[in-house]
Amino acid sequence: MFHETSPKSRIKVLLVEDDADFSNVLGISLHASQETSFETETAPTLQEALRLLREQPFDLVLLDLGLPDSHGIATFDRLAEAAPHTPFVILSGVDDETLALTAVKKGAQDYVVKGSADRKILVRILKYAVERHEQKKQVQELNERLEKLSFLDPLTHLLNRRGLQRVLSRELHISGREGSNLVVILLDLDNFKPVNDTFGHAVGDIVLQEVAKVLRNTARATDYVSRVGGDEFIILLPNTRPAEATLFSERIRLAINRSPVVSSGGQVIKTTASLGVVNVAQPRLSIEKLLEETHMALAKSKQLGKNRITFGEGLEKRPEDVLEILKLGLCFRSVKQPIWDLAQEKMVGYEFLTRTNIPGFEMPDEFLNLSQENNILTLVDHRCLEVSMAASHGIPAQCEKHVNLFPSTMAGLQPEYFDRLFPPGNLCGNYYVEISEQQILGDPSYLLGVVNQWKKRGVRVAIDDLGFGRSSLESLIVLQPDVIKIDKKLVKGVSHDKGLREMLRRLLNVVASLNAKIIAEGVENRQDLEVLKSFGVQYAQGFLWGEPA
Repeated sequence: MFHETSPKSRIKVLLVEDDADFSNVLGISLHASQETSFETETAPTLQEALRLLREQPFDLVLLDLGLPDSHGIATFDRLAEAAPHTPFVILSGVDDETLALTAVKKGAQDYVVKGSADRKILVRILKYAVERHEQKKQVQELNERLEKLSFLDPLTHLLNRRGLQRVLSRELHISGREGSNLVVILLDLDNFKPVNDTFGHAVGDIVLQEVAKVLRNTARATDYVSRVGGDEFIILLPNTRPAEATLFSERIRLAINRSPVVSSGGQVIKTTASLGVVNVAQPRLSIEKLLEETHMALAKSKQLGKNRITFGEGLEKRPEDVLEILKLGLCFRSVKQPIWDLAQEKMVGYEFLTRTNIPGFEMPDEFLNLSQENNILTLVDHRCLEVSMAASHGIPAQCEKHVNLFPSTMAGLQPEYFDRLFPPGNLCGNYYVEISEQQILGDPSYLLGVVNQWKKRGVRVAIDDLGFGRSSLESLIVLQPDVIKIDKKLVKGVSHDKGLREMLRRLLNVVASLNAKIIAEGVENRQDLEVLKSFGVQYAQGFLWGEPA
């Protein structure tokens, strides 16, 4: 039964008819309808109808199959191909009813014999045709969504076993045809059962969702990520060389290791994972057989103490090579990101950031976390600072120059290292050393001595990443920074997130009394920029002005 959604619905009709008198009469009849507003446009030939369908959308095509340039069912076929998502009603003569029925069997919604239907019946036929077509489209879309959902894990929205089997079969076929490697990673969370036992399954589900998010964000566009049950995940890496698989696996392990989950009670749930990595080549491999192969490698990782990677035959087994390259220090380069004065819309300085040329470990989060896990962070941090300082020497003296240093590195700096970086008598007033607030552990007073040494030489201090997770005012009060940098998580999207705006406003009110310059990080669009300016933030940096170069 047809239900109108408004007092007077509107239907836009393309009338394909070469009889001008009939077209005029039909148009007048439709326009006289009280319950539906019809807008009609007439095409006397097939070519004219095709042109109109290319240029504009129609809700319905009312079609005469006998046209000057086309006749019979071929007329319907051409137009249906041009407008596959538009419903058709056929105009038929008494002698052409069989032809009209053929069109209905091929997809037309209905047919009308010319002169046999009064206006009310015609209007009802056209309205029903539009409604049936819309209902059919909704059913098709629903079926497509259900089909898609049948391949996804409902908790994490990653591929489930069925979805994984589908892509596995396809990728094995491609791998066999092209002779390329298909690498499979089986990942299992370490000590996940105690999380469920201690915090409950609701928190356990949150942990699984957060891990899924990390895997999605770390995987490449060509990879497939799936949850195959419990706390086990499988990642397919098509066309991946052994060395690439080694580096990628290490990136995955580190990414999970540095992504703790905070429970509603404020408790930090630290998560690690063990990985088994194998190269597969069997053309008709099932998920069960795949799990059997990868579980052998995974079991070895668990036996060796967890939070480890074990590689199958034919894959690189030495991620330690990355550590050796980092120790040598020849892999580093510096990029700079401009800092802008918002009031004057001009660049006032740069932050110098370090990158490496090691594939898979180019970014700081990747190589610094690996360094921290293997107790070479201080050495690598020194390398990064030296590379940044060398790059800064080419910048005009009046520009601000921001470099980064870990608090743990700062605490152990020796006077001779100060002298080498900033010789006595050197004018260092435009240098800022940035300390990440999230990396200051415990009482920040252990940094006070070295901060005072920086300041005596004219080097200023910035507290970075304020607003990230567990911010503490203690570090701001004790260290009295010259600059406070607001973390991008409080900046990105602030223009359309009322809650985020309120959080940022409160934070700015708190730090306003500290007499420090404020720089907002992570500005990516003009809308967020305008909010920052309205809050009185004077300086900012971010991709709005380009990526670090």
